[in-house]
Amino acid sequence: MPAMVRDLRISLVALVVVCAPGAPAPAQDADPLAPPPDTLALQLEQRLAENLVPIMQEFCYACHGDTKTKGDVRFQGLATLDDILATADTWKTARELIQTGEMPPEDEPAPSDLQRLILIQWIDDALAYTPTDGAIDPGWFTIHRLNKAEYRNTLRDLLGIDPAAADLAADLPPDDTGYGFDNIADVLSMSPLQVELYLDAAERAVSLGLGPIVEVSTEPKPIGNLEAPANGSPLGSGFAMYANGEVYGWAEVPAAGDYEIVIETWGQRAGDELPRLSIRVDDREVGERSVEAQRGEIEEARARLRLPAGRHKIAGAFTNDFYIPDTADRNLAIESICLAGPLDADTLDRPAAYREIFFTQPAPGAGEPAQRTTARKVIARFAERAFRRPLRDDEFRRLMKVYEASRAAGDTYEQAARVTLAATLVSPHFLYRSLANRHSNDPAHTYELTDHELASRLSYFLWSTMPDAELLAAAAEGKLRDQATLRAQARRMLADPRADAFIDNFAGQWLLLRNLDRLEIDTTTYADYTTELRADMITEATMFFADIVRSDRPLLDLLDSRESFLNERLARHYAIPGVAGNDFRRVPLPPDSPRGGILTMGAVLTVTSNPTRTSPVKRGLYVLDELLGAPPPPPPPNIPRLEQSASEAALPDDAPLRDKLAAHLLDPTCITCHRRMDPIGLAMENFDAIGRWRDDDGARPIDASGELPGGIAFDGPIELKHILLTRADDFIENLSRKVLTYALGRGLEPFDRPTVRQITDRVRAEGDTFGALVEAVVSSPAFRTCRGREVTSE
Repeated sequence: MPAMVRDLRISLVALVVVCAPGAPAPAQDADPLAPPPDTLALQLEQRLAENLVPIMQEFCYACHGDTKTKGDVRFQGLATLDDILATADTWKTARELIQTGEMPPEDEPAPSDLQRLILIQWIDDALAYTPTDGAIDPGWFTIHRLNKAEYRNTLRDLLGIDPAAADLAADLPPDDTGYGFDNIADVLSMSPLQVELYLDAAERAVSLGLGPIVEVSTEPKPIGNLEAPANGSPLGSGFAMYANGEVYGWAEVPAAGDYEIVIETWGQRAGDELPRLSIRVDDREVGERSVEAQRGEIEEARARLRLPAGRHKIAGAFTNDFYIPDTADRNLAIESICLAGPLDADTLDRPAAYREIFFTQPAPGAGEPAQRTTARKVIARFAERAFRRPLRDDEFRRLMKVYEASRAAGDTYEQAARVTLAATLVSPHFLYRSLANRHSNDPAHTYELTDHELASRLSYFLWSTMPDAELLAAAAEGKLRDQATLRAQARRMLADPRADAFIDNFAGQWLLLRNLDRLEIDTTTYADYTTELRADMITEATMFFADIVRSDRPLLDLLDSRESFLNERLARHYAIPGVAGNDFRRVPLPPDSPRGGILTMGAVLTVTSNPTRTSPVKRGLYVLDELLGAPPPPPPPNIPRLEQSASEAALPDDAPLRDKLAAHLLDPTCITCHRRMDPIGLAMENFDAIGRWRDDDGARPIDASGELPGGIAFDGPIELKHILLTRADDFIENLSRKVLTYALGRGLEPFDRPTVRQITDRVRAEGDTFGALVEAVVSSPAFRTCRGREVTSE
């Protein structure tokens, strides 16, 4: 069972024990969303006494009790967590036998699926117990492949490739997700197919980032097949023009720079003017001259100009035709049109990445030894940036072997250098983030990340890309292991536009905004739900979260706020007046508005709905899982659909959703979790499946009231938000857990509980702001250090 399910701050007593059939009723003054005043150990002991003991008394004590200890195993009388942990091996074996159905034996009465689930979950929770005030364990580091977003952004910053113009990650397989995020190292695998795709992408990246290979040349070269209008007669490779018109051809210019057009021409004189030639590029005159050469002679007409990269029409036009029948006929012949260039490297317009990477060039006419010396400098600097750390000698030697093999195959200096750059981009040191920890399999060894490793971890946490020059400079100077410097860099990076990557990736996954594009709302039922409205919903939630981050606002504003970001279309959807135009802006919410905070945003309300109706279950689960970090246990198999439960309860098809949910709870396997989820979701029933406010559902008024186990009554979203705000500590701790998971790129384990509690306490003491949360995360031992991970054999 994943640790994220086991590690619950909100007591599962209310979910699995208190709400279970036959369990004692909770105290009337208990707050069902609050952790009990007892420690987690006391919660586990309470669950043992109230839920497990009755089950074990019925099915286990006959063979493993005070009077009989079959196999020398006794469960009866164990009452404290210390008792359980002292017999941990026995409980591990018992869990396996319960899960596989081997215990109790086939000839003995057997517990139900729900009872087995209660037993297994409690054993998991008990054996994974770690006190929040226990010793800090930084956990392990798993080698981490760049996910698609990180790969895309890293190529952008390394080679200047705009992902909007060329998405080199588009053909890569989708990234798997774990613990709610797609940057979890354990699920970022690599297949042979991906290796091939990375090879193709690397070659394309080098070509796109550096532009084509361009050789400087002053030698004119024919532009290709020439064409002329009907009044031109072929003349060798050119044409003789007997009337005004042009001879033209097409030239591919590889890069912007200075070029020279050379036209070989001669004319036939008549009248008082020489034949006149107009030199044109893309139908624009760039040069003009009178042609003195006559038949049997050749005159070169030249025009030097700057041309942008691309395909260009180059023409020579005859512009002053003169003709008197049988007396005078002025004509112009164009033998060839040539183009020379780019004429020199200084005027060549290269991509910025080209000048950055080829920061030094061999001297013109330099031999192979000098070119190799230059290549060593170019390759070493590029590889250090690509690997995000100083280059080791053995790594550099391997890269130079690639260069030398390319030269031996006949490639030029630049061709061989580019091949080596592409090889760098398929190196594991580029595609993966790793640590130089020589004790990665030793759990007893604590490893402190180097400055460059910290720089990479920080940049991929907040920017989803490689470190910038300032961060790398701080790493080179050995400053990042100073916590004050590390926190200051984190603050700087949050204020940088590149932090948009964190906002999009973290909020998009935590708040489930990414799921909205995959949700097919029935537009027959909800005609107002358009592609534009969906995009507006995502924009509102993203801008709101970005403002929490960048303005360092209190994190509790995520639960309730008196302002949001709207444009006219979304404001109209929310029935909020006074907003005009398509541009989003900060909008104060009316005093009587039920809106405010992420729960009442269209994006969240829609993503927690079904295609044709609302889903109180999904909305309740969203609050428990995403906001409070207390997801219910997985449902037992073969749970009936809501419609099936309603049918079995003889409810009509048009029965209120509340009644159908109540019918669903007639099944004892459902009541365990739904007594908690459903009231929370029903509190938001005034919002329809696309987030519009409504007072009735067809002919019936909406009833948004509810009562949670423990007697806590409420009515509607405003009162629900007030209850959530009283659980600020749970919300901050859950958000701390989510951000730490994202920052580390691994799922949290029970041993992380002290770290999460430490981060939470620091955030609460420093004003509950997002900046304080990020500083607490990057200062934590889990971010700055790690220990080895024991390798277990299958």
